Amino acid sequence: MYSSLRAEVQEAIRDYRYLLNRGYPQKAALDFVASRYGLRLDERALLLRCVHRSSDAESVRSKTVGGVGGGYLVVDGYNVVLTVVSAIEGRQLFLCDDGFVRDLRSSYVKDFDSPNVTSSLELVAEVLKTLRPAEALVVLDKNVSWSSKHAELIRERYDLRTALAVKADIEVIGSGRVVCSSDFVILMKAAKVFDLAQYVVRSKLPYVEIVDIGSLLEGGPRLPD
Repeated sequence: MYSSLRAEVQEAIRDYRYLLNRGYPQKAALDFVASRYGLRLDERALLLRCVHRSSDAESVRSKTVGGVGGGYLVVDGYNVVLTVVSAIEGRQLFLCDDGFVRDLRSSYVKDFDSPNVTSSLELVAEVLKTLRPAEALVVLDKNVSWSSKHAELIRERYDLRTALAVKADIEVIGSGRVVCSSDFVILMKAAKVFDLAQYVVRSKLPYVEIVDIGSLLEGGPRLPD
């Protein structure tokens, strides 16, 4: 479903993918398409986060595992928790061309005692128990304000292992575990990936609408007009 997107945004998505597949630099392609269709900042962010070269999107899809029972997971903590928070808050979610769900949130939530963050953490912890991995490690970015307090809260309240990292993306990628994140750079470098946030939303918040961006690209190349 993508009826909530302006017609201009739908055309921009197709043209942006076309330019990327033709080898144009990401920024140049995005600037051109944004100018052509008069995209707002959030619509530019949508293209940047959800549309990729076909080969890159397929690479991520090929590494995505269907289940994690008995496996060792590393969870990109802020990424997963805040995607679920966005669903709880009623923000728009998008199923991107690589099969991962993303929001357009541009900032971290500092207050981990807020009701929405608490609900998100409870849902993530509950789902992790039902998935039954051998172990799940939640990695938080040490540079985020109050991250040590957040790690302590997750550890003590939800009985999950946590780790603080100066560069959380490097810690997540280098763990050798199945990676739970929607960060595209992390997904491209990881060996195996799992969309934990999407699993939580679809299983625990089934009423949340997820706009399917990938279906817009099924028609193949475009641009000339």
